[in-house]
Amino acid sequence: MKTEERITKPTEDGSNPSPPPSISKRRSLLKTALGLLVLLALVGALVYGFNYWRLHRPTSEAEIAAIESLIVAGKGDEARALMIDAQVRSKDVAALRLRIGRAYLREGQVGPATALLSQVEGSLIKEERVAIAEYFLVAGDPFSAARFFDAAMKSGMPRTASLLGRYGEALALSANPEGAIAAFRESLALDDSKPRVRLNLALTLANTGRLDQAKTEALAVLKAEPENAKALALVAAIGGSR
Repeated sequence: MKTEERITKPTEDGSNPSPPPSISKRRSLLKTALGLLVLLALVGALVYGFNYWRLHRPTSEAEIAAIESLIVAGKGDEARALMIDAQVRSKDVAALRLRIGRAYLREGQVGPATALLSQVEGSLIKEERVAIAEYFLVAGDPFSAARFFDAAMKSGMPRTASLLGRYGEALALSANPEGAIAAFRESLALDDSKPRVRLNLALTLANTGRLDQAKTEALAVLKAEPENAKALALVAAIGGSR
């Protein structure tokens, strides 16, 4: 049989077989496949390089300003998301926390401000320490509140009657009754017209077993506020006439 006849001989199903690919065509296909593999490798390297740069580039001034703008605009969730990323890449995390914490504080957002500023306590000014102390006291953490009140006064915050009254509350709630009594008395020495401070003093004295002194202070509260329910209850619990 001739060569041409062998090549064109029908298969069992009646179709003509495809001629075998040439060596040059196989090489061309191989080169194409290798080229695609190299291209994919290059793309992968570029993507990896970009992601590495994005994750490790230093936090820029523009990014910090953007976080501050979001805080002013009331977009807290977006600001927090950017701040988390910025802290990872910042070369000076403490300075970043101080700046953004102050931005929150300027907008009256004491909670987020406290979360950041409490981590850079040594860099705070006295007014910031008082704001954080108030936040902790209201949030139910009197131990931290007392610490920040104390730090504020040690850093130059005037020992006003109001500040000492709040400091006394933090001390009383953090199991430091003697410190609380001293703070309440100092507050009243500056301004004795504050029934709340005197009532807190009376309650703290009663809790330490000094009932006669507690009753005296409670009666003084009732002179200013005859219907003060807590003072009335304290006098009744101690016993004796008003």
